[in-house]
Amino acid sequence: MLKRSLTLHSDWILHTVLLLLCLMPVVLSFMLFTDGKVTGFRFHVLVHEIGIPCFFKAATGYNCPVCGMTRSFIYMSAFDLKSAWSMNKAGVLLYLFCVLQVPYRLFLLKGKELKWIRLLVKLEIFLLIVIGLVTLVQFASQFIVRM
Repeated sequence: MLKRSLTLHSDWILHTVLLLLCLMPVVLSFMLFTDGKVTGFRFHVLVHEIGIPCFFKAATGYNCPVCGMTRSFIYMSAFDLKSAWSMNKAGVLLYLFCVLQVPYRLFLLKGKELKWIRLLVKLEIFLLIVIGLVTLVQFASQFIVRM
């Protein structure tokens, strides 16, 4: 009985953490704005620019694999798919992954039985592999184009 209780507790923690990890960037992307170059947020009438300079790009002149991810999320939240895709293709896929994780994790936290749980887990894994491959191809293609 104690072992089952610990398993349920650790599952609850896992699903809560994953829910928050997926929910936070999506919610924050609704609070930010971008013009494609600068990212910022508004507080009343004041506009604050945010962002950390990319050290990889500063050192090499090439985009890192996650360059444009924040701007891609912001454009996705504004339903501007074309601009989001141009910022970072993997960002569009990751945004969709995060959005789909929210109801999925909420169902799991409520203890609802999902009939197709194994299929959903396989779909999650497949989507994460696709996101990784898109990131690698996007990253590698900039070296090929410049040659």
